[in-house]
Amino acid sequence: MSFLTKIRRKTPNEFFLIPGLIGLGIFVFAICYSIYMSFYRYKLGFMQPNYVGLTNYSMLLHDPVFTTAVKNTLFFVAIASTSELLYGIFLAVLLYWSNKRYLFIPFLIVPMILPAVNLVVIWRFLFHPDYGFVNQILTSIGLSAINPLNNPKWAMPTIILMDIWQMTPFVMIIVLAGLSTVPPEVLTAARIDGARKFQLTLKILLPMTKNVILAVFLLRLIDAFRIFAKVYLLTRGGPGVATETIELQIYNRALRGLEIGLGSTMSVIFILISLVVIIPYTIMVLKNWRR
Repeated sequence: MSFLTKIRRKTPNEFFLIPGLIGLGIFVFAICYSIYMSFYRYKLGFMQPNYVGLTNYSMLLHDPVFTTAVKNTLFFVAIASTSELLYGIFLAVLLYWSNKRYLFIPFLIVPMILPAVNLVVIWRFLFHPDYGFVNQILTSIGLSAINPLNNPKWAMPTIILMDIWQMTPFVMIIVLAGLSTVPPEVLTAARIDGARKFQLTLKILLPMTKNVILAVFLLRLIDAFRIFAKVYLLTRGGPGVATETIELQIYNRALRGLEIGLGSTMSVIFILISLVVIIPYTIMVLKNWRR
């Protein structure tokens, strides 16, 4: 018996929970401290904390830039996560019925494994107004060049499109794994009864992988709130406030402006919005799993 095996057998299982509990404790402390500081007006290095009650909350709720950031964040979360789910399911079904799926999967998951910086460089090159690939195609067919990242109307849809391109493969892989767990005997019996691929997909495959689909949508819903890197690297929240998000506002106010009180208030509001969106859906997913 090896030395490590002896240690493992003599160590209580609860001991291995300690690192996770330490991390959870730090996380809970940070949230509690943010809630505490949200009631103070405090600019780091310039003034001492000054208790102001709910003034920070009132100020932010009447701040047009912050309210725009909230709307942009919710718009991104709703459109990006829903589009990725639908497109991911569509690709997963196509791959499930393909005999050569393993030839396509490596190419489809490339955007998912790219770091955010690399992804932004590619996206900027695609839409560059002078030598971008998209504009070269448009000008070659007689259309005018576009620069969507500098257009208030198209900047956020462009970022959403980039996120769909990157994260749809994640949904596709998870759903495809769920589809692969459907017993082949069920499909064989349905084929004997005359069912075709379209009917098999709608009546058997998708209903039997419903829990997987609900779970992967929950993961994308949670992750969609974390859009700081893409927005910061692509547009810095511009043009104007067209792509301003809550995370970007927190960064600008707390880390760059050193306004710890307002930054903490924004963080608390951001957490509350996330919980309001995520918790009801999480409860629905858990109820489906228990059936």
